[in-house]
Amino acid sequence: MLLIPDISWVFVRDCVRNDVFAESLKAELVPNLQAALDIPLDALIIANPSSLHAEFVLSALQFGLPMYIEKPVAISLLQIESLQQCLSAASKVPVTQVGCNLRFLPSLQRLKQLICAGVIGRVVRASFDAGQWLPDWRPQQDHRESYSADPARGGGVLFDLIHEIDAAYWILGELTPLACAVENVPRLEIKSESVATALLRAHSGALVQIGLDYVSRSPLRRYQFVGETGTLVWDLSAKVLSLHTADRSQILDSGDSGFDVSSTYYSAMKAFVESLLTQQQQVHPLSEGLAVSAITVGLKRMALVQC
Repeated sequence: MLLIPDISWVFVRDCVRNDVFAESLKAELVPNLQAALDIPLDALIIANPSSLHAEFVLSALQFGLPMYIEKPVAISLLQIESLQQCLSAASKVPVTQVGCNLRFLPSLQRLKQLICAGVIGRVVRASFDAGQWLPDWRPQQDHRESYSADPARGGGVLFDLIHEIDAAYWILGELTPLACAVENVPRLEIKSESVATALLRAHSGALVQIGLDYVSRSPLRRYQFVGETGTLVWDLSAKVLSLHTADRSQILDSGDSGFDVSSTYYSAMKAFVESLLTQQQQVHPLSEGLAVSAITVGLKRMALVQC
């Protein structure tokens, strides 16, 4: 279903590479961003390799173009500082939306609402765990040649699985990195970190543990929040959101409807289109994406110091 009828597409592609997807959309192909910016555009969707996101975001800001940016927004302190300076200097910031689609999962939205409503009292600690065997992630591609394998292109679990850092920020608020350790798994034959464990503190004082890996043979995505009066557990693989108190345990949500990740891409793009049509920021602005990128860069720097 097209969110905007009669839309025209311009694809920025190396060597003006055509394929079935581009042909199906009757997309105009251009070799670089400047060629695209020479065409009157209404918005940008930035979905190139992670290391190139910041360059495109910077140009979009300078041209005042609304943009949807795949995560992560930036992968280095220099990129973050450049974008923050541009944001500060802009007289008017265009509509922006960062592509962390898990924010659109109904079950995760409900989890956030329950925590904000104080259902488990004050949160004292939380854990966010995610992982998947990298060769199974994109079976049509040699994982050793993917961007995930190359830290220079933004690969490694900290940026690749930044959804978990974003979820912690979205649900618990500002985070201060305390420690981070990473490990490389030789069997994967990649240069980027294959495993990471991070410890952070939320503004509320809650301790936050984030565990990420390219190794879990069964896909894992599980969040737990321990509060003074109860515990909430969200398990994407099991498709269950549960509440545990001193008196009982109960399932609050289960099944496909609240845990359908594929539907979140449409929901995210629908929100972006609504922002374009109303010229009002709806969700997940660039400033939040930069904050999460800054946290992630901080964690990577901590891990490097320990190596």
